[in-house]
Formats: sequence, structure tokens, C-alpha cells
Amino acid sequence: MPTARIAMIFGGRSVEHEVSVITAHQAMAALPRDRFTPVPVYIAKSGRWYTGDVLHDLNNFKDLDALTEQARPVVFSSDTARPGLLYEPTPQRARLFGGRAQEQLTEPIDVAFPLVHGSHGEDGTLQGLFELADLPYVGSGVAASAIGMDKRLTKSILRDAGLPVIDDIVVSRAQWQRDAEAVLTLIESRFEYPVFVKPCTLGSSIGVSRATDRATLTDAMDVAATYDLRLLVEPAQQDIIEVNCSVLGYGDDSKASTCEQPISEGVLSFADKYLPSADQGGAAKGGATSSFAKQGMRNTSGQPTKRGESQGMASARRLIPAPLDPALTQTVQQAAIRVFSALGAAGVARVDFFVRPQTGDYYVNEINTLPGSLAFYLWEHSGVAFPDLLTALIGFAQMRYREKRRITYTFASSLLSGKPFGGSKQVQA
Repeated sequence: MPTARIAMIFGGRSVEHEVSVITAHQAMAALPRDRFTPVPVYIAKSGRWYTGDVLHDLNNFKDLDALTEQARPVVFSSDTARPGLLYEPTPQRARLFGGRAQEQLTEPIDVAFPLVHGSHGEDGTLQGLFELADLPYVGSGVAASAIGMDKRLTKSILRDAGLPVIDDIVVSRAQWQRDAEAVLTLIESRFEYPVFVKPCTLGSSIGVSRATDRATLTDAMDVAATYDLRLLVEPAQQDIIEVNCSVLGYGDDSKASTCEQPISEGVLSFADKYLPSADQGGAAKGGATSSFAKQGMRNTSGQPTKRGESQGMASARRLIPAPLDPALTQTVQQAAIRVFSALGAAGVARVDFFVRPQTGDYYVNEINTLPGSLAFYLWEHSGVAFPDLLTALIGFAQMRYREKRRITYTFASSLLSGKPFGGSKQVQA
């Protein structure tokens, strides 16, 4: 029986480019080869698409120029008659008058697996391309992806769903650059210091800063403004811990994972999440190390990576399970499922919370519709092995595609076959 061809699409024009590369190689290494054939598709920082066997080896990504020289350029076909990868035209044979014919080959794929974190991937843009191609794809759809990427839109949806979120102010970069003094005064009239400043549509803690006075607030706004057109400001919360919970499912069938508590000093930074400290050796602290991390991450060619290399979110320090009262743990897990449902998410997501263990209060911080490392480490602690997680995600993609095929997209009409229109509606006197 032939295996399904899964396009593992990663990289992208995003500040989370390297994180995406790591996530993709983790997933390709764990993909059950008796059922699926991974087709690596790398989107360079320039936006150009590549495929080829050279992309299977994570070590090759240390020199991106050499990598793209060896990989084969492709474009993605959104033609519903032949969706897949179109190899760039190459000269085939001499033609009359010295011209040359062009050959364009299509490599078909059965399911697209987007693994591009952040902009131009997790935000619904890539999902829209798959929709145009009428191709099954893993994860949330266009709307849920776009909303989940936008922190302000997410809060609006969650408020309507009755879920607690932290108060905030959103200002545009244009407002900030036009009259910074007025913006600072507005923020100080609403919130006491300290406050957090975030780009509205980025993940991985990039561009997030803590401000304790007007000077640091000014710096924080300037930093966030380099990453986004809108800036979100929130008051800092006292006596809270960060707790994350993953949700897996589709439609009304979803379940929550074990919860985790990330460990950091102050703001959980990009380095906290993705770069293992010297004493970690790439493994997670404060709890059982995942079986995937114990084995050492392997390239999809089967070669192990060097000890200490980043293993994505699997390398971050965390307590698993999070040290919460069982009743509070259940409350957080149920809230995570409600968040997943409210946004209409699908596949796997991670919902991040701020929790006060002493009182049992919590706030929803954000949802990651394409979490780093696909949150496999949380599911391993929940009894779902990484290969089984990937199999389930592909299954959900195929299920959604079958359901979508039952929707009517065309309507027989004689609107264009009648008499020509006069350019506007005719008004009777």
C-alpha cells in the first residue's frame, strides 16, 4: 500500500524562522514511515521555496547559502486540478528557430503540513493558499489561525466567550510615532507600572518588554514598533505563574494535555524557550525528560544531532506536570478546551495562562495555533507518543477535508447568460 505524501512546509519570512526549522525536523524524524512519506519544503527568508533530500539533514541549515544552492527551487501550485509542488521550468530540448521548450513537472502531495511559526505561516496566509488549492492541511483554518495570531482579536473572542483576559491598550505604530507623549500619558492614566509591551501579532516572546517607568516604557514601545503595526500594553500581574496546556482535536472532539509551568526569571524570553542552558544539555528540567529528548533529536536522515543543540520548545526548562492543585489543573484544562473551541481551532494548539495558585484565579494569555515543537512533550506526558500525535493531526486534516467537500461552492445561475447590463441598475421613473 503506497504511503501518503506529506509536504512538511517550514522556514518562512518570519522572525521565528529558525524555530520553524527545528520543529519541522523534529516532526519529520518522528513521522511514521510505514504510513507517510515526508516531503521537506523549505521557505527561505527571502520567500523562495525549495525541496530536495538535502533538506532532511538539520546540520545543512548551518549554511543557508550552501543549502539553497543544493536544494531544488519549486513553487506551490494552487491549481485544484494538480495541487502540489511545481519544479521551476528547465530547458528540455531545442526548438525551431533556436528557442527552447520548458518542462514543468508537478510533484503531487496528499496533505500539507504547515510548520511555519509566526508571520506568513501561522497567521492564516499559508492556510489560505491550501484552501485555494483545495488541499487537505494540518491544523487550524484561515480564520482561527488569523485570530489566534492577533492578541487583541483573540482577547475580543475570549471576552465574548466569558473567559478571563487581562485588560489592555492597543495603539498603532503610527499613533506612537506621531505623538509618543500622548500615548505615554494615555498608558499611565490607565495602568500603574510595571507594564508589559508586546507586538500584537508575534509569538516566541519576540519584541516583548517589561517597563517600570516612562523611560523604559518608551524603549519598550520603540522595540515593539520595529516588529508590528500595532502595539499592545498590559498591566503586570502580581503573584502569578505561567501555565501552559495543549489541546488536540477537531470540532467537538478535543482533549487537553498535561499542564506545564515554564521556568524563567521575569519574562520568558526567546532564549528561555529555545536555547538550552549549559547545565541542561538540551533536556528539560524540573520533570521527566521526554523520550524524544532522551534519545537525542535525530535528523530525518537518521543521524543524531550534537548534544546541546537546540531542540525547540522541548529544550526549555519546565515543571511537568505544573505544581497546581488537582481541581485548579482541571479548571485550566477545561478553560484551554473552551479557548480552542471559541476560536474554532483544529489540530494541536497550546494555550498559555497566568495563574494565581493561592486563589485559583487565572487569565488566558494567548493561544498558539502552531506551537513550538507541536507541544509533543506535553502529549508524551499525557500518554500520546509523538508519532501518534502526528498521525492524529494528519487524520484530522483528512477528516476536515472530507467534510469540506460536502459544502456547495457553486450555484447555477443565468445571471451572465442574459442581456448585457447597462452598467448600473435602471431606475423606473
